Amino acid sequence: MPSKLLLTSVLLHIVLATAYPDIARRIAEGKAKRQTVPAVPFPEYPGLPNHATFNSFNASAQLVDVTGAHVWMAPGPNDIRGPCPGLNAAANHNYLPRNGIATYDTVETGLFEAYGLDQSATQVLQQTTTFFDGDPASQRWSIGYHSDATSSLGPLQGLLGEETGICAYGHLKSEGDASITRGDFLAPEMNSNCASYPIFFQELLDLATEMNDGNINAPVLAAHQNNRKLYSIANNPNYFSPAFAGVAFTPAAHLFVFELMANHSVEYPRGLLTPSVLESFFSYTRASDGSLSYTYGYEQIPENWYRRSLEDLWTMPDILEAVAQQCLSYPPTCAVGGNTNGVNTFSGVDIGDISGGAFNSASLTNPAELGCFISQNIQAEAPSSLQNVFDGAALISALALIPTQLIPALAPLGSCPGLPPGKTVSEYGTGYPGSIIQNSGPRANGP
Repeated sequence: MPSKLLLTSVLLHIVLATAYPDIARRIAEGKAKRQTVPAVPFPEYPGLPNHATFNSFNASAQLVDVTGAHVWMAPGPNDIRGPCPGLNAAANHNYLPRNGIATYDTVETGLFEAYGLDQSATQVLQQTTTFFDGDPASQRWSIGYHSDATSSLGPLQGLLGEETGICAYGHLKSEGDASITRGDFLAPEMNSNCASYPIFFQELLDLATEMNDGNINAPVLAAHQNNRKLYSIANNPNYFSPAFAGVAFTPAAHLFVFELMANHSVEYPRGLLTPSVLESFFSYTRASDGSLSYTYGYEQIPENWYRRSLEDLWTMPDILEAVAQQCLSYPPTCAVGGNTNGVNTFSGVDIGDISGGAFNSASLTNPAELGCFISQNIQAEAPSSLQNVFDGAALISALALIPTQLIPALAPLGSCPGLPPGKTVSEYGTGYPGSIIQNSGPRANGP
């Protein structure tokens, strides 16, 4: 019997080839309306200043092992893959569990070993994702859609509410609209937020050709993030960008593409990301006629691929600096809010209202204030996320983990004493049709 992943891949090939014949035309027509000129130039090497001058390469230390225990294997019929190509590739190479259920130890060690992602970043990722999309008691979360395997309560969890995983009903928690190549979950078409759409991938490649002779760098990805948001506003009547998934997670994910996927060498110690390397990481193959083909869940770390130096790790302070640079270069990227009455009806939410007066829109261009705004929002959302999944004694136990597990893990976001309580999506999202968070439904168990 063919696996679920195989069937998904076949169906996606058919659907993408036949269902939307006018999408390419509409996107091409819309390109002229998109503003790719930043308010201020986006840096070639974002993050802390040391990255722009780093000039060391150690082949033996930076070569990523894709042999033996880490040889690429296609996901099996019960293995889960999701929206993040880096997580999918890590699972396909056993840097994360091949079943797609991430754990504390594998996130802390696997993403460091595969990509040079510092543990100041992985601890924030691990804890926010378990509290929003997984199980804080078991410290397990799905890198894709819902799975009973994450739950400390087993299959009974479904009677209380489902731990969503990071896509499908993980929408608006760790996953947001206007992602790199995935669809918007509540859009009228092309609405899988787990699967990649070749048309958006090709847009990124085209932009790289226009801006950087075909290679993908950080300014290309910053402009692509801006374009994707403008596309969503113009095509998704339910577009909504919340404070965490929209301002922090989605821009950070765009920049991860260069920072964690670029290949390194003596010639390029700060990294070079070519289309062929990007295609491998995003599960695309190119035919002899130049056409692209996507296979769900087959992301692969290329052979002879060298991660960023362990002397030049990508840290949580780098992420905050880079997202703040994104907000400065492309202010619309960091606007909280969404469409209110159809496409092109974007209305913003006042940052001061969300934050109890602690921050304003200018705060998002300041890394220290941005970190505190994100921390405040995570702490506001965590109880409501848990209340959507647990009840009774299980809820009491889960809530008790917020001060002991979650809040200490947020320390890399900065010291933020005296913050007032922040508002949740359910409080500031009133009036936006795309702001409703769901934890279960007919789309829970697949892309």
